[in-house]
Amino acid sequence: MKKVIVFAGTNEGRKLSTFLAENGVEVTAAVATGYGSLVMPDMPFLSVKEGRLSLEEITELIKSYDYIVDATHPYAKIISENVKEAAKRCGKAVMRLVRPSLEYENVLEFSSIEAACAYLNGTEGNIFVTTGSKELLPYSKIENYRERVFVRVLPTAEAIKACSDSGFSATNIICMQGPFSENMNLATMEQINAKFLVTKETGKSGGFQEKIDAARKLGTKVILIGRPCKEEGMTLEEMFIYFQKEFGITQEESLSHFPMFISLKNKKVVVIGGGRIATRRVQVLIRYGAELVVIAACQSESIKLLAGENKLTLIERNYLPGDLNGAFMAIAATDDRDVNEKVCNDARKEGIPVNVCDRKELCDFYFPAIFENGEVTGGLISKDGSNHKAAKETAARIREFLKNRREQT
Repeated sequence: MKKVIVFAGTNEGRKLSTFLAENGVEVTAAVATGYGSLVMPDMPFLSVKEGRLSLEEITELIKSYDYIVDATHPYAKIISENVKEAAKRCGKAVMRLVRPSLEYENVLEFSSIEAACAYLNGTEGNIFVTTGSKELLPYSKIENYRERVFVRVLPTAEAIKACSDSGFSATNIICMQGPFSENMNLATMEQINAKFLVTKETGKSGGFQEKIDAARKLGTKVILIGRPCKEEGMTLEEMFIYFQKEFGITQEESLSHFPMFISLKNKKVVVIGGGRIATRRVQVLIRYGAELVVIAACQSESIKLLAGENKLTLIERNYLPGDLNGAFMAIAATDDRDVNEKVCNDARKEGIPVNVCDRKELCDFYFPAIFENGEVTGGLISKDGSNHKAAKETAARIREFLKNRREQT
């Protein structure tokens, strides 16, 4: 049987290794640390090789494998170069597993940590560093860094030693293991009164967007260390497809959500939350005749205006048990993940369909991107409900197409 080795320094590497093993493919996951080994599942067909490897060790290791996958971190340049060189010596090809980049705006981008630190040295206020423990020395060049700079690193002896060696005091070292939610980032940045967030663009599964969203809510300036270069390779989904073909893996795909149009006219819909997302939900639901109840201690001006026009009932307080009584549908759209989960649990107990704005896996239904043309109404979601941008852009193209058709007739 052909064998696969995955140099797995990311969540994607773990997922690919697990996928292959689940389908009876012999796979070895090479990880650098004990934590990397710990998060790998104990399962048939999957073996784990732990430890940092030299070029010579990698060259010897990969000789017995038919497929070599580099799924290391986007910034782990040395190991990637060593894997590539080792494969070249053995006359083998390397497949690079890449993370899709995210779109972002309103950030200051620097080509290196050194350049970012040079900028930060001329500023005031606390700095929240989330770029890892391997490149801490440049931050020690910032004036008063022992007081200003707070670093979040893995809770490992190696990471703590790196912080100590760079001169950071224990009070400014935050040892935590991700992934981190938006609320966790919010709490951390509020606690240390962060005026700057330093981060790398780690892609969709690297927790980048959660940090950006938290920083924007607090008005914290984002310092982005750009990716070394735009990588070529395959995404995790493309890897799945590739190996399905290579090993004859068949996957019966079941669709999780059935597209169905229901009447909301005169039906009670309870929206918990009064911010940006809640406002968007409310503006859509009003068009379809729902009897809206919005429960939120703070509300947007749009929601207040709609309440003043008697287009919805506004209850100005936080969510309480019993608020969903008699509801046909519930929307959990607060900025507190715990509250949203509480709403979800209460809705499930009452048999009420619920949409949870920050947890797609908890949603009984998704909000579609809507397009209309005369007597025709359509709604789009992405396949698993997670790619809002794809649904939005596709709906926009359909609207443009329908508009052009109307103009031509």
